[in-house]
Amino acid sequence: MSQLAFENVLLQEGRVSLSKAAMLCSMIDNDLDDDLITFLRSQGVSAVITRAGGSGDNLKSKILRNTFGAAENSGLVAINMKNRHAITQLIDGIFRSFDGPLTSVTGGGLKIGLAVRGSDIAMGIFGTLGLPGLEVDYEISASRILYHCLED
Repeated sequence: MSQLAFENVLLQEGRVSLSKAAMLCSMIDNDLDDDLITFLRSQGVSAVITRAGGSGDNLKSKILRNTFGAAENSGLVAINMKNRHAITQLIDGIFRSFDGPLTSVTGGGLKIGLAVRGSDIAMGIFGTLGLPGLEVDYEISASRILYHCLED
């Protein structure tokens, strides 16, 4: 995907949309992860991409751990309680969009994108959940953004 194509998707009123950036990070083909991260950096947005897979509560735990790990280990956010609270709020909001009774028995793999500009942070999640043995899979996507919540 060329830089022009990234611009066509991400720019909104001449500026990269943070929520679109996080969502695209979670949806882009794995081969283009580095290109997208480089493009976002050139536009003043820091981003990181991670993945989580598992089933039931194990999947939720992995989403939580992998998101924290990616955000903090990459240097995307400073390690402090306020930033950890912000990430927890993002994850909680995203869980609410797809969590239900079936989630405790489904398994799947998800790609997670985080994008930061200044004190704003956005998270996008995309992937497939399925019911083991029943060949019932469904695609999920969700995003959330929090403004003025990060500190150095």
